[in-house]
Order: sequence, then C-alpha cells, then structure tokens
Amino acid sequence: MAALLLAIDIGTTGVRAALFDPRGALVADANASATPDAPEPGWAEADPERWWRITCRLVGELATRAPISDVAAVAVAGQAPTAVLVDDRGDVVMPAILWLDTRAHAEARALGSQAYYLGPKLAWIAKHRPEALARTRFVLQSHAFVAQRLTGEVATDPSTAALCAPLFDLAARTWRADACAEVGISRALLPPVRAAHEVLGEVTAVAAKATGLRAGTPVVVGGGDFAAATLGAGVVEEGEACLMLGTAGNLLVPRSTPGADPRLINAHHVGTDVWLSLGGTLSGGAQEWLRHALARGAGGDDTAVRGALPGFEVLDAEAASVPAGSAGLVFLPYLQGERTPIWDVDARGAFVGLSLSHGRGHLWRALLEGVALSFVDCQAVLEDGGVRLREVVAANGGGKSPLFRQVLCDALGVPLVYMPGASGTVAGAAVLAGLGVGMFRDATVARAWRGPTVRHEPDPERTGRYREHLAIRREIYAGLRGPFAKLAGWGHA
Repeated sequence: MAALLLAIDIGTTGVRAALFDPRGALVADANASATPDAPEPGWAEADPERWWRITCRLVGELATRAPISDVAAVAVAGQAPTAVLVDDRGDVVMPAILWLDTRAHAEARALGSQAYYLGPKLAWIAKHRPEALARTRFVLQSHAFVAQRLTGEVATDPSTAALCAPLFDLAARTWRADACAEVGISRALLPPVRAAHEVLGEVTAVAAKATGLRAGTPVVVGGGDFAAATLGAGVVEEGEACLMLGTAGNLLVPRSTPGADPRLINAHHVGTDVWLSLGGTLSGGAQEWLRHALARGAGGDDTAVRGALPGFEVLDAEAASVPAGSAGLVFLPYLQGERTPIWDVDARGAFVGLSLSHGRGHLWRALLEGVALSFVDCQAVLEDGGVRLREVVAANGGGKSPLFRQVLCDALGVPLVYMPGASGTVAGAAVLAGLGVGMFRDATVARAWRGPTVRHEPDPERTGRYREHLAIRREIYAGLRGPFAKLAGWGHA
C-alpha cells in the first residue's frame, strides 16, 4: 500500500526532495544547488526549466533509496513571490524574476507598493518586456510551475497569491481586476486560487517517465516555502511563532484575522484556515559575512585564508563571555537593505559604538543581538495589531547555536523551543500532501513530527535591556537614513 509522502522544495538557491512516512520520519533526502543569476545589479533571475530538470534528477536519486512506487501523494513548496511566465503549452517565456529582485523599484513607488511583491515585477515586465507578456498564458509561482509539470494543471494557493500585492484581496482570497488593470496585465493571466492541500491533479504519463513516479499519483496545489516551513514546525495557531534562521531570517506568526499592517508581509497559512504575518531580516547571511570579514587575507582581498575562517562554536564561545547587551555596541544588520518593518532598500549595515576595547567576541555578540532586535522590531508591529506571542519555535541552521537561541529568547521575551531534528519546509510540504489524500485529520499532526526539543526561558532583566537597545537603534537608524541613501547612490554610480 502506498504510504510515503514526497515533498519538493524549490528554494532560492537550491532544490530539495524528501520522502517521509506517515509518522514524520525522514526516509530519504536529496538536494542540489540552483544558484540564481544576477545579470544586472539588483536583479535575481532563474531558469525554471532547471528547477524541473533538478526535480526529476532528485526524485530519481530518492528512488534508489526507497520504493518510489509507494508514494501516496506529492506536494511542492517554493520561494515566492516569483514571476514564472509560461505560454499556452506551458513552456517558459523568459527567465523567472525572483522575490529578492529589486529592478521594479520605480514601479513599486508608482503603485504604492514594494519591489519585493509580484505586482511591481509584472508592471516592470509590462513596460520593459511587452513581447514576453504578449506570449504569456499564465503567471505562475515556483511551486505552481513544478506542480504544473507534474500534472498538466495550473493553480496557486493563498499563501503565494498574497505575495502578489496589490493583485490579491487577502481577506476575500480573490484576484483584484482593478489592480490588474493598474499594473498593466490581464486578469486572465493569473491562475485559479485553491487551498494548498487540495489535490490539483495526478502525475501524468509524461511526468511519470521523467521522474520515475507512478502515473496517477495525486499532487496537491502546494504553497510558499515560508508557510510550509511554519507548518513543518507545527506552528498553526495564533500566539505561536516560527523563527526560520537560514541565510535570511523570518518571524512567522499565524493569526485568526488577516494582517493589514504594511510594515509586515501579510499572507495566508497552508494546511489550516488561518492567516500568516511575517517579518524578515538578514540572519545567517550576516553571520557568514562577519566570519569571512574576520578571516580575509592580506592585501584586502575577499578570499578567506584557508584554515583561518573562525568556526561558529569559537565565535559563540568568545561572545558568551560578553554579558548580554553590555558590549556598548549596536549593530544594524542592513547589509542588503532591509525589508520589514522599515522597507528601505538604501539602508546599510553598521557597527556603532566601536572602541579600542572591542574584539571579535564583542562584534559577534553585537551581531547576534542586532539580528534578534530586528525580530523584536517586527514583534512590536504585531503587538500594535493586538497579536501577543506566547511561544516561539526555532528552526534551520542558525538555531543550532545555544547562544543565539538564548539571545533570541531574551530579546523576544517569550519561551523558545528548538527542534534539532526538524526538516523544515519539506516536512510542511509532506503534511500538505498527507492532508490532501486524507492521511491526516488536520494540520496539528505536524506537532507530532517535531521530535525531541530544547526549551529556553527568557530572562526578564535582559529582555528589558534589549528593549532599551531597540529604542537606541531606532534613533541611530533615523539619524543615518540620509547618509545611507547617499552611500547607496554612490554605490550605483
């Protein structure tokens, strides 16, 4: 009897495929790099055909380790918002424009939106690539493209449709014809919106030959990687939050009513009928930057001396000897501009308060605290809207650090739970697949998939100290905003 669940994650820098059993055990896992292209400053593109080729290869790898014929259902999650334009035959019209692409900054200003969202990206295409738009039948998200290749059917889900602002009505869960006209596209280009765990179709004979999957295997609609990761952490109710601590960090919070504050990204959850608000900042990317900066070779080049790159454990140990919030340093983690809650593409990173007494342990502590304070800044927006956190679940690579976890716990002022064995986005996608074929009753099954956890409790004194630091940081950012913009202008000269 078919009992395995296949999850596919189309990430920003790679593709992952994994098989799970109904109890949440990871049976087999495979991944491959798919780094985006940057043909111009601020651009981030990808070839969707490459996603499909890698998916076929990874599923083939899984088939060598587990009986692929036992797959009961498939779900695809993916990075969003992404503009994947396909024609009547489903062929790709132009390179996909990824979520981190900022080329549509001018169009975003005209729409009163942000370049992150899909609406401005499509407005840019309408202006600069009208011939591509004329050939387009559907604008898909990354997960929807791969699901279409598997089934021949087209749809998206509310979690990714919500990131198509201003084209989607979050509360009504419908496309806005007036906004489509304002952006300059036809409403007919946008696919039907269906629940992420609803069965979209079945694996076709062509897709079965390409992947090795059994023809007729159900495939659900799928959804955004951020929402699938939240589901994979078992975070499904208001008051809970998920911290994704990868290259980018996200604080993801389910809520019983739609989020409306534009300082956050407001979407829909997957697998459960609640909404989702999220705030994002650079996390692991900032840590990697400082590690390499501390190990650069002589002559000022950007290549780390072999063997000289300090390990996370070493840096954590040095930072642990510095009392919380006492380094006299404030770090602004705006190394790639910033999304929430300030939405400033011209913002730049900074250490403020440096003295001769500071070493790399102080810098590392200040960096961890700076990232944590960005999440607190987003938490404050949630509290403005009446949402109070009672527990945070941490996942991804950055959560491996006990020091970072405690800093996050103290800064947010709520208990933090870490799941060492969590599978993140693919676990959430597998739950969606199981829900679609009736294997699971509801999304709370994901809580049983967490495995062993490590719990941290906040220290009230440190929480208060971090809130004071956040107020100081806001003042520093306000004072530097003008110079930041000038530096950004010089950098693009």
